[in-house]
Amino acid sequence: MTQRRARLVAYGICLFTAFLVWNGIFGLLVSRGEKQYLLDQARHELHLGPEASLPDRMRMTVRGGVIEATRWAVVVFVLGAGAVWLAGRRGGGDTHDGPVDRSGLLDD
Repeated sequence: MTQRRARLVAYGICLFTAFLVWNGIFGLLVSRGEKQYLLDQARHELHLGPEASLPDRMRMTVRGGVIEATRWAVVVFVLGAGAVWLAGRRGGGDTHDGPVDRSGLLDD
């Protein structure tokens, strides 16, 4: 595998990981919003609060979830892509497949 192809695969893995993070965080936040709606509705039934509105609660939950999940996915992708970029710059000129001896002991 060439270095260019290896870097592209590594960037793809970063992108896929960011996608997984986005889905996980979004799902977590939407489930929290659902639980909050149920809590608000239970409080209303006990005459301890106003009536809960599912469309309003979910609208706020989805909007906030998209923003927060996107923030975290961008952080994950930028950090991963930055690591790939730095690793590519550091070892970019080395195309030797065998062991590398930088001490000079194997030079005869």
